[in-house]
Amino acid sequence: MYKAIAGNPRAAIMVLAALLAALPVLLIPVPGFVDVPAHLARHHILAMAPSGGPLGRYFNVHWYWMANLGADIPSSILARWLGGELATRLVAAAIAPLTIAGLVLLSRAAQGRVTASAALALPFVFSQPWMWGFLNYGLGLALALLVAAWVYAKPRERWTDAIALGAAGLIVWTAHMAAWVVLLLIVAGGELAQLRQVRDAWAALRRNWPLLLPIVPLVLWRTQSSDAGFTFEYFDYVHSKAAVFAEALRGTWKAVDLGLLAAVFAMSLVALLCVGRPRFEPRLLISGLLLTAGALAAPITLLNSWGTDVRTAPVALMLLVLSIRPAQDAGRERLIYLAGAALFVAKLGSVALFWAERSPMLERRLALLEAVPRGGKLGYLYVLPTCDYPWQLVPDEKLASYAVARRDAFVNTLFMVDNARLVTMRDPHMQQRWSGGSQDVARRCPQGTIDPKPLRDGLAALRADSFDAIWVSGVDGRALPAVPGYRVAASLPGETMLVRER
Repeated sequence: MYKAIAGNPRAAIMVLAALLAALPVLLIPVPGFVDVPAHLARHHILAMAPSGGPLGRYFNVHWYWMANLGADIPSSILARWLGGELATRLVAAAIAPLTIAGLVLLSRAAQGRVTASAALALPFVFSQPWMWGFLNYGLGLALALLVAAWVYAKPRERWTDAIALGAAGLIVWTAHMAAWVVLLLIVAGGELAQLRQVRDAWAALRRNWPLLLPIVPLVLWRTQSSDAGFTFEYFDYVHSKAAVFAEALRGTWKAVDLGLLAAVFAMSLVALLCVGRPRFEPRLLISGLLLTAGALAAPITLLNSWGTDVRTAPVALMLLVLSIRPAQDAGRERLIYLAGAALFVAKLGSVALFWAERSPMLERRLALLEAVPRGGKLGYLYVLPTCDYPWQLVPDEKLASYAVARRDAFVNTLFMVDNARLVTMRDPHMQQRWSGGSQDVARRCPQGTIDPKPLRDGLAALRADSFDAIWVSGVDGRALPAVPGYRVAASLPGETMLVRER
C-alpha cells in the first residue's frame, strides 16, 4: 500500500489531505464548532450518568434506536475512559478524513480513477454543516459516501450483497436520517443514469431495495413521537434557498468563504473547458441534480432536524463538481488537480486560523468554570450579539456546556428534541424550563441594543430555581442588575460568573 501511494502523487495528495483535515480539531485547544459543546456534554452524560455520581442526580439516560446516533455511539463508548470532551474531539476529528475517503472512492468508482474534479470538491469537506458541528449528520454523510462508492463499484448480484447493502443502509440511517436520504439520492441518480427503458426500473429496484429497510425502524420511531417534526413554512423562499447554496462554505470570514466558493466554481468552469464530450459523468451529475432539487424542496425542519437544506446544499455542490470528467490533456488535468488541492489547503488554513485566533479567548472564558461548584447547577445567559445570526459560526451560545464534562455540573444548554432524547432531566420542571435555548437573551431589534427586561427575568428565574452559579455572557458586568444571594466569583470583559453565597 505504501508503494502504491508513493508511486502515485495524486493518491499521496489525497492521503495527505485526509491527515491534514483532522489537525484543526485535534490541535486547537478549543475547536470552534457551534454545536459541539452540547454534543460533548451529552456524550459525557451518556457515559457517566448511568453509574451514578452528580450527573446521575440530574439526568436519566434512555438508549433506543433512532436516526440520529452517528457520533453519539462511538463518543459515549470512548467517553467511559477518556471523558466526554476528549472522546468527542477524537470522533469529530475523524469526520473530515472519512468524508475525503468517501469522496475519493466515489470518484474512483464512478470515473475509474481519482479525477481532478475530486480535488476541486475537497473544500466542501469543510462545509457549513461541518462548521456548525452537526456531528451525527457529518459522520452519517461520510458513511453515505463510502456506501455509495461501494454501490457504484459493485454489481451486487449475490444474496450476500443484498444483506450487506441492507446492513449498510441501516447503519447510515442510524447515524442520521438526512445522511440516509443523501445515500438514497446518490444511488437513485446512479440508477436513473443507466435506465434505457421503463422496465429497467424493476431491475434497479430489485438491486437496491435493501436500502429501504430503514423505513421499518423509521415508522416505529416516529409513531412514538408526540410531534410531527415538520415545518413547512418557507420564509422569503428565493432568498433563503439561494443563501443555502451561497453559504455552502460559511463559517469563518465572509470574504474568504465566498471567495473560495467562487474560486471552486471558476476552476470548475476551467475544468469543463478542458473536457471533451460528454463533459459530465452521468451518475454523479444526476445525483447532484437530485440533491439540488432536494435542497430546494426541503422544509425548514424535517423530523425535528433543523436545516435540512443547509445540510443538503453543500453535498449537492460537491457531487456536481465531482461529476466533471477528466481533462483530455494530462498536463491540464494535473494543473486542475493541483489547483483543487490548493483551494483545499486555503479552506483548511482559513478554518485553522479562525479557530486559533479565537481559541485563547475561549480558553480564558472556560477558565471561569473553575468557580462552579463540582456537581452543582450552572445557569448560562447568553446575550445574543446581533439581531441576525452572523456569518461567522462560533460556539459562544453553547459554551457553558463544557461545565458538564469539566465540573460534572448541570447546565441549561443541552439539546432536548422531541423523540430524540437519549438524555432527559430527572426533574420535569427543569426539563420544561431549562432545556437548550433557555440561555438566549435577545436584543431589541432592529436597534440592536440590550434589553434589560429579559436579562433581569432570566437572572430572577435562575435564582428562583436555586442555581449554584450563573454565567452571564455578552454584557458588561457593570450593566448587570444585582442578584440577591449571589456574588461575583470571576469576570472578564463581557463575562461574569456569579456564585450563590452559602
